[in-house]
Amino acid sequence: MLAELLSGGWAIQLEAHGNVDEGFESVVDSFLDGFTAGRDIGASLAVYLDDQPVIDLHAGFRDRRKTKVWESDTLCCLFSMSKGITAICLLQAVDDGLIDLDVPVTEYWAEFAGNGKDAITTRHILAHQSGLVGFHSPVDRDFLYDWTAVAARFASETPWWPPGEQHGYHARSFGFLLGEILRRVSGKTVGKWAKDRLVAGGAGEFVIGLSQAEMERCADMVTARIRAGEKTAMTPERREMMARFQDLTTPTGAAFQNPSLGPSYMNSTAFRAAELPAMNGHGTALGVASIYSRITQLLSPDLLQEATRVHSEGKDAVLRSYSKFGLGFMLYDPKSQIGLKPGSFGHAGAGGSMAFYDPDRKLAFCFAMNQMQEGVVTGGTSAMQVAQSVYDCLS
Repeated sequence: MLAELLSGGWAIQLEAHGNVDEGFESVVDSFLDGFTAGRDIGASLAVYLDDQPVIDLHAGFRDRRKTKVWESDTLCCLFSMSKGITAICLLQAVDDGLIDLDVPVTEYWAEFAGNGKDAITTRHILAHQSGLVGFHSPVDRDFLYDWTAVAARFASETPWWPPGEQHGYHARSFGFLLGEILRRVSGKTVGKWAKDRLVAGGAGEFVIGLSQAEMERCADMVTARIRAGEKTAMTPERREMMARFQDLTTPTGAAFQNPSLGPSYMNSTAFRAAELPAMNGHGTALGVASIYSRITQLLSPDLLQEATRVHSEGKDAVLRSYSKFGLGFMLYDPKSQIGLKPGSFGHAGAGGSMAFYDPDRKLAFCFAMNQMQEGVVTGGTSAMQVAQSVYDCLS
């Protein structure tokens, strides 16, 4: 379980810690390859098979300077991987009879009415079809940390397209819209619901809204960088996407950059302490994999089948590329992979993290890391490579 790295001109030995069941030993080498190749600084990996953990690994460091060792209880920002967990919470409320997927949101949130939103349902939001991807006028950087103000703003907003007519990634709004619905019908935030219903009884951790003590165990996220010798092709498509990200008058700019949070916002106390259910869940790979391993226990069979059928597919009005969604879950497709096998579902996180469940193999997977890759919207290089190694062992 050793990998040799160069640090400051000196070779050091990096060790993978944790547990690996017999037959999965080669996954350790694949996991450590991300470090020797320079892709990863710190990472964790967990795999469940038939509801039992078979891999639980961590290695590397929690900071760019490589002074803080990544421990078994290190919490990592999972970014949009949080959306899959948020979806499970909302779907549990559907199972409980608190929410009807096809009843207008105004039934639960009266202030939501008007401005073209009266027909929006919870299904529309889960499937990224509501059109409420962001704000039409600029807001201040700290605005997202005021839940009440954000909810009120979305209640007065106008959709960017007629609800249900197309789909576009609800990058940040996904958590606020669903979280406010859940709060109104249950009295609980997504973070509280997840703690009570998903994390309790499982292994590892998943938290939305960190305490000070939990922040002290966090890995610092390292923003994407171009390594020496690498080049990023400036294709017409990439140039158009970058322009859209900066243009707040487009759905893309509104979804991702209004407000702009700054280059290292994800390491700030304000971000970690807030509840942003679409983007700031923190956890261990074991914690997230544990949740997915219990998905058939957490949701009723009929609802799980409905949640994992295709609801939205094709060119995404926000991402401007192909995407495929069920109800809150990314769905496997060769053009936009989540996992490696047809039928898999889950969610990726910015920079390359990935979690999914493969129902045919009864396999739950989570890879989380702190060195982000540029331009990744599904699993990054390390996540996909390690996932392939897991399947190679099963073969």
